[in-house]
Amino acid sequence: MKNIIMWIILAIILGLISNLINNLVNKQRANSQTISRNYKEKPLMTEPEKNFYLKLKNLEPQYKIIPQINLSTIIEKISNERYRTELFRNIDYAIFTSDLSKVLLLIELNDSTHKEYQRKKRDIKVHQICKDANIPLMTFYTNYPNETQYVLNRILSEINKQSQTVVDQSQVNNQE
Repeated sequence: MKNIIMWIILAIILGLISNLINNLVNKQRANSQTISRNYKEKPLMTEPEKNFYLKLKNLEPQYKIIPQINLSTIIEKISNERYRTELFRNIDYAIFTSDLSKVLLLIELNDSTHKEYQRKKRDIKVHQICKDANIPLMTFYTNYPNETQYVLNRILSEINKQSQTVVDQSQVNNQE
């Protein structure tokens, strides 16, 4: 009789342990499913951004075009006036020298969301940061055709203007 009671107690204990393990495993599965439902992959660029990027690719190999670049990647904060998090904003495109040693121009492609109040505030901050860092920022708008030649001419004109300013400054420095 003692053996039967011991077997029953052992079976109950094993059942409880098994039930506990199953509950833990199910809870872990539920947590992992909840996490996977909170996040999903999204495209790097919207369709209008991809189409615009294909136009910019015509500038390669003379220049390097990097889409969706974070300001903190290319701008260093040197004062303590504000938080560094203000640099955690993405720019649609950055145009670099072919060796990626210098940012020549940043480009924003604005759609209708840029008319929203919060977005306007963000855009003003981005423009000011770029101005402070002495990096030109150019804006294009999705509600215009942005024909390839127009886009390229406008960009090259700005890059040439910037490089001319650098050359002019070096000539002034050499003359002094």
